[in-house]
Amino acid sequence: MKRKLLAWILLASLLVLTLAGCAVGGATGDADKTAGTQNGSTTAADALPAADVKDAEEEKVEITSDFTITGNDAGVTRDGNVYTVTAAGTYTLSGKLADGRIVVTVPDDGEVTLLLSGASLSSSENAVIFATEAGKLTVKSEEGTYNEVLDLREAKTEDDDAQGAGAITAFCDLNITGKGSLVVSGTYNNGIHTKDDLKIKNVTLKVTAPNNALKGNDSVTVENGDLILISTGGDGIKTENSDISSKGNQRGTVSLEGGTVAIYAACDGIDASYDVTVSDGVTLSVKTASYSTYSGEIAASSSTEMHLIVQSSAYSSSYRFAAYFEKGDGSAGVFADATYDMMVSERGSRTQYYALKLSVPSGYTNVTFYRFAAGSANSTSDYNAKTASVGVNTSMNAYRIKTVSSGSMSGDWTNLSTGSGGGPGGPGGGQGNTEKTSYSAKGIKADNEIKISGGTVAISAMDDGIHANYGDALENGKTGAGNVTVAGGSVEIVSADDGIHADNVLSIEGGTVNVARSYEGLEANTVNIKGGTTSVTASDDGVNAAKCGPAATPSINVSGGTLSVTTASGDTDGIDSNGNYTQTGGFVLIMGGSSQGNMAGSLDTDGSVKVTGGTIVALGGICELPASSSRPVVKMQRKSFSAGTYVLRNAAGETIATFTLASSYSSCWICSDGFTTGSSYTLTRNGSTFATWTQSSQSVAVN
Repeated sequence: MKRKLLAWILLASLLVLTLAGCAVGGATGDADKTAGTQNGSTTAADALPAADVKDAEEEKVEITSDFTITGNDAGVTRDGNVYTVTAAGTYTLSGKLADGRIVVTVPDDGEVTLLLSGASLSSSENAVIFATEAGKLTVKSEEGTYNEVLDLREAKTEDDDAQGAGAITAFCDLNITGKGSLVVSGTYNNGIHTKDDLKIKNVTLKVTAPNNALKGNDSVTVENGDLILISTGGDGIKTENSDISSKGNQRGTVSLEGGTVAIYAACDGIDASYDVTVSDGVTLSVKTASYSTYSGEIAASSSTEMHLIVQSSAYSSSYRFAAYFEKGDGSAGVFADATYDMMVSERGSRTQYYALKLSVPSGYTNVTFYRFAAGSANSTSDYNAKTASVGVNTSMNAYRIKTVSSGSMSGDWTNLSTGSGGGPGGPGGGQGNTEKTSYSAKGIKADNEIKISGGTVAISAMDDGIHANYGDALENGKTGAGNVTVAGGSVEIVSADDGIHADNVLSIEGGTVNVARSYEGLEANTVNIKGGTTSVTASDDGVNAAKCGPAATPSINVSGGTLSVTTASGDTDGIDSNGNYTQTGGFVLIMGGSSQGNMAGSLDTDGSVKVTGGTIVALGGICELPASSSRPVVKMQRKSFSAGTYVLRNAAGETIATFTLASSYSSCWICSDGFTTGSSYTLTRNGSTFATWTQSSQSVAVN
C-alpha cells in the first residue's frame, strides 16, 4: 500500500504524514476565521453555475415617504427615531426610517409581527430590528412590495451583548416570511441572527454581511422562497448550539426543505453544529472562498494551530484528548479540544500514530494535555490521564505523547512541517494538496451528520465540498457521528480538496452524484455505494477509505448503483482502501491510477479484494486482484485500451457491461457475476472485436 507523504521532522527521527488520513475542519466561531492564502490556479471561472434565483434587489425602488408604524398604538413608544414595540400584535411599517431602530420588548412570550410594506430602515447605532424580549418575532414582507434593512455600523471589534449581532437580531424565535422582497445589508457582523430558531418562508430575500449571512444559534430552516446569501468574511448559514431544548428538540440543525438558495461565502457555505438536511424541492448552489466573487480578506484568528501526536494504542472511540492552557498568573485557564486530523507513520516502520489538531490561544504560557472518556466534559479533576504542565514551545508546533500509564502521560515537543517536493520527508516528501484554503471554506459542513434526500445541489468549494466531523464533543452529551448520506436528488461538486468527506460513514444510496473536480473524490472511514449514479474525477485518489473516525478497519463496499472513477496519472489510485474492498452488486468503472501498479494503480488496498456480485472494470496499474473466493476475473495486462465504446458479451450475445473511454489505458482487469467458468466471452470496441477468451478458471489472462 503506498503512502502519500509530507515531511514530519520528529526529534532525531523522521516521521511521514500519510495523506490517506482524513483532514478534519472543526467549527469556528464568529469573527474567528483563520487567515490564509487561496493557493493554486483555481478561479471563480471554474465554479459551477449558480442557482437561478430571483434577486430581491432587482425589485428595488427608492423609498422616500415619511415613516409610519401602525397597529396597536398603545403598544408602541417613540424616543426620537427609536420605536419600541411593547405589546403583542401585528404592526405595519412603511416609508423611510433613516438612522432609526425598531426595538421589540414584549413580555410573557408575546408574539409580534412586523409587516414591511414598502419600508426602508437603517441604523448606525445598533441592530436595525432588535427583539430583546418576545415569544416570537415575525418579519413579513408584504406581497408586491420592496423592503430593505440596512445596518450601517462599523465592523464588529469586540463582544458587546448590548449590540445586536445582526442587522435583524432576535433573542427569541425569528421568522422571515411574506411574498414580497427584502434586502438585508450590513457592515457590522451578521446579516440575520437569532439566539433561537430561524425560519424562512416564501420571501424573496437577499442578505449581505461581513460575517454570517444567516445565523440561528439553535436552528435554521428554509421552507421555501428565493434566497441569495452573501458573506464577505464568514459563513453563509450557521448554527451554534448542539444541546437539547426544553421541548426535547435537537438544536444545531440546518434544514433546507424547499425553495432556491444561492450562497456565496468567504468561509463555509453551511456550517451546522449538528445536522444538515437537504430535501426534495430544494435548489441549492454554494460557492466558497475564491469561487465566490464577493469574498474579502479573511481576518486573522487570535489563536494558532498545533498538533498532538498520540500512539494508535492510546487513541480509540473510547477516548478524546484536550489541552488546558494557563497564563501562569493564577488565573483560570482555558480548554481546547483536540480533533482528529490525519494518520502519521514512522519512516521505515508501519507503526501508526494519530495527529490531533487543536487551537492554541494567544497569551498562554503553560499547557497540560488531558485524555478523557468519550462524551465526558473537560475537567481538571475528572480525567483518564494527563501530562504534567509544560511550557508552551512557540518554536515547535506539535507535542508527541510517548507513554500513557496509570493516569499519567508523558511526551515532548516536536515540529510538524509541510515542505514541498522531496523535502525533509525524503522520496515523496511534501506531496499533497496545496490548492485548498488554509482556513475552513467547505461547501456544507456539519459536526454530526449530513443527509441529502432530494433536490439539486451544486457546490464549488476551495475546501471539501461536503464534510461531516466525527468525535467532536456535542452539548447533548454525545460525540459527532461523522456520517454523510446521499439518498436522492442531484449533487454536483467542484472542490479544491475532497469532494465528499465523512470522518465515519459515507453512504450513497440513490440519486446522482458527480464530483467533477477534486483532489480526492470520496473519502471516509467506510464508503458504501448502495445505489444511484456516482462519477468522480480526482487529481489524487478517486475513492479513499481512510483510517479516521472511530478508528475502525476502513472499507469500501459496493452493493448497487454505478460508480465511475477517473484519476490523474502518476502516484494515484482510482480506488484506495486502507482496509478492504467488497463488491456484492452494482457496476464499477475505474479509469486511471498509476500505470505501473505495485504501489499505486486502479484498485489498491491494505486488506482484501472480494467481488461476489456485480461487475468491476479496473483500468490502470494492477495492484490487487480479487481473492480466489470472488467471481471469475480476466486480466488484460498487455492490451492497450484506446478511446472508444466497449461492450462485454457472453457467448449467447447478451450484454454484461458497456463502458466508454475518453483516454487510453495500458492494462485492465474485469471481475463479474456475469462470468461462469468454462464459458466464452467477447469484448468489442466500437463494434469490432477487441478480445475473446474462454473463462477456463477463476482467473485467466488475455494478451
